[in-house]
Amino acid sequence: MIMLESGRFVLGVNYWASQTAMDMWSKWDAADIEKDFAALAAQGVEVLRVFPRWDDFQPIRLYCSAGAPGGTAKEIRLGDQRLPETPAGQCGMSEEMMERFEIFADLAEKYHLKLVVALLTGHMTFGLFIPRALEGIDLFTHPRALRWEAKFLQYFVARMKHHPAIWAWESGNESNFISQASSRDAAWSWIHYIHSTIRLADQSRPIIGVSGLEIVDGPNRRWLLEDHAELSDILSVHPYGIWGSASYEEFTHIRNLMFCVAQNRVCEDIGGKPSFVEETGLWRPIAVTKKVLGQVVRAMLWNLWANDCRGLLWWCAFDQDRFDMAPYGWNEPGLEHGILTGDREVMPIAQTMKTFRDFIDQLPFGPLPKVRPDAVCIVSDQEVAHGAMILARQAGINLQFCSPTRPFPDAPCYFLPSAKGRAFLSTAQWEALLARVRAGATLYMALEDTYLSHLEDVTGAGVVARRAVNSTLHAVFNDFTVDVPVKVRYDFEVTSAKTLGNDADGMPIFFEAQYGLGRILTLAFPLERTCIERTGLFAGDAWKIYAAILPKQRLVASSNPMLVITEHPFADGRCACVLVNNSAAPISEAVVVADGWTVQGAYADLGSATFADGALSLPPNAGIVLELRQEAR
Repeated sequence: MIMLESGRFVLGVNYWASQTAMDMWSKWDAADIEKDFAALAAQGVEVLRVFPRWDDFQPIRLYCSAGAPGGTAKEIRLGDQRLPETPAGQCGMSEEMMERFEIFADLAEKYHLKLVVALLTGHMTFGLFIPRALEGIDLFTHPRALRWEAKFLQYFVARMKHHPAIWAWESGNESNFISQASSRDAAWSWIHYIHSTIRLADQSRPIIGVSGLEIVDGPNRRWLLEDHAELSDILSVHPYGIWGSASYEEFTHIRNLMFCVAQNRVCEDIGGKPSFVEETGLWRPIAVTKKVLGQVVRAMLWNLWANDCRGLLWWCAFDQDRFDMAPYGWNEPGLEHGILTGDREVMPIAQTMKTFRDFIDQLPFGPLPKVRPDAVCIVSDQEVAHGAMILARQAGINLQFCSPTRPFPDAPCYFLPSAKGRAFLSTAQWEALLARVRAGATLYMALEDTYLSHLEDVTGAGVVARRAVNSTLHAVFNDFTVDVPVKVRYDFEVTSAKTLGNDADGMPIFFEAQYGLGRILTLAFPLERTCIERTGLFAGDAWKIYAAILPKQRLVASSNPMLVITEHPFADGRCACVLVNNSAAPISEAVVVADGWTVQGAYADLGSATFADGALSLPPNAGIVLELRQEAR
C-alpha cells in the first residue's frame, strides 16, 4: 500500500480496544484485540492510529527525601522497584507492556493493518495519563521530563522499528495539551527535540507533526503550522465540526461537508508537506442518526478525495459508551463516536467507508490527478479560509492557500478574503502583492475595517463615512442580489473605479479599478467571514460574487451551488470530473458538458447515482465521477 500518495486515499480509524478502551494495555486481552482487528479489516480499514498510554509503558515514580519544601528528588523507580539493569529497565519502560505491543503489532500485520504510533500518549479525551514521576512539572522544558521522554522514545522506537506493521511515528496524541507551552520558542524546541530523538532511533519512517493550525504568530499563539511543517515529514489536522461554526447548519450541508477539506488544504498548501485528516468525528446523539451519519461521511469522503486530502482516520473505531473509568465517566463528550458498536456491530458509517474503499479500488484509472489552482488565497484565519473555500468551490474556482507572512506563489489572481486590519501583511508583503497586480494579476479584497496603505489609490474609491450598524445589506449586482447581515457600513466615493454592485440606496459596494497592467476588485463587506458566522448564505447567490471575480468555463457546468464539481486532467488528455451533492436533497438535473468533449464513463459508489444523456441523478450527499475525453477534430 502506498501511503499518502497524491491522488490516492487512505481510510482508517483511531483505535482503542472495544472491550477495555484506554485500559487495554493494563487489562490485556490479545484474543479480543484480534477480534477487533478482524472486524475492522472486514470494513476496509487500512490504517490504525494507536496509543501506547504513557503511564502504562513508562510507569516511573519519583521518590524524594525529606528536607526542602516538598522534598528533594532522590530516586526514580519502576513502580515500587529499583530500575532493573536491563535496557528497558534503565529507560523506565515496562517490559511487559512492550511485549504486549509486539503482539499487538503482529496482529496488525496479520490483518494487513498499518499503524500510526502516537508515542508519548499523555493526553486523550480530556484526560492526562502522565507517569507519576513527571506529574506537576513542565513536560516541555523541565530537565527531568526531557530526560525520561528521550529514554521512552529511544527505547520504544529502537525496539519496534523492525516491525513492518508500523508506518509512521508521532510525538503523541495532540501533544500541545500535555503541558502549557510558555512560548512559541518552547513549543518549537520541544517538537525539535522529540522529533530529532525519534529520527536518531529510526530514519526509515515518517514523523507526523502535532495538529496545529495557527497560521500567523501573535499573542498566545505557540503552536504554529509553519513550525510543524519545518520539523515534520507529514502534517495532520483534527477538525471537529461540532465545536464551532461548522455546526451552525445541518451536518448534511456544504458548510460541514467542506470543513475538513478546508482545514487540510490550508495545512498542506501553507505547510508545503503532505497532510491528511488524522482525526475527526461527530457527537452522534445530538447531531444525526446512525443512518444519516453514514450519509454525511459519504459526502465528506468524496470531497476529501476530490481535493487531494490523502486520507481520513475516523474518531474512533468503537463506541465507548459502556465504561465508567476516567475519562469516560466524566461529564465530557467521547462515548458514541465509533464506526462499530462496542459489540462490534457494523453501523452505516462503517458500511459507507467500506463501499467507498471498494469504489476507489475498482476505478479504471489510477490516482486521481490533482486539480490545477486558479488563484492564490491569502489567509491568516481558518474560519475565513473555510468560507472562501466553499464560495470558490461553488463558483468552480480552485484556490491555493498561502500565509500572509510567506512569499506568494505566482498566480494570475489573488484573493484577500475578509481582510481585517492589515490582514497580517507587512509593508513589504503588501508592496509585493501590489507589484504582482501592476505586472498584470487580479486582486480581490473583501474589506473588514481594512487599513492597508494607500487604499484609495489602490481601489479607486475612498471612504466618505463609516458607521456601526446591525442591519441587512441588500447587495445588487448585474444579474443577482444578495442579502448580507453587516456590522459596519461604508459610504464610498468612487474616483477612478468602475462600480459593479450597489446597495439598495445606490451606494457602491463592489468596484473594479485598473492598477498598472492588472486590476483590483474591492467588496465593501467581509463576505467570507459573514457567510461562516451566519446561516443560509451558502444556499443563496453569494457564490456568484466569486464567479464574477474569476469567471471559469468548466467542462461540466451546473448552476446548483450545492453541486460541487472539480476537474482532474490526465496526461493523455482525458479528464475526470468529480461531482458531489453537498446537500440532504437529491439532485436530478441536466448538466452541460463542454463542446468537443464526451462522457465515456460514469462511476459511483451508489447504484442510484447515475449520469445518462446529460441527465444527472444524485441521491443526498452522494458523488459521481465522469470520465471525459476530447473528441477528435
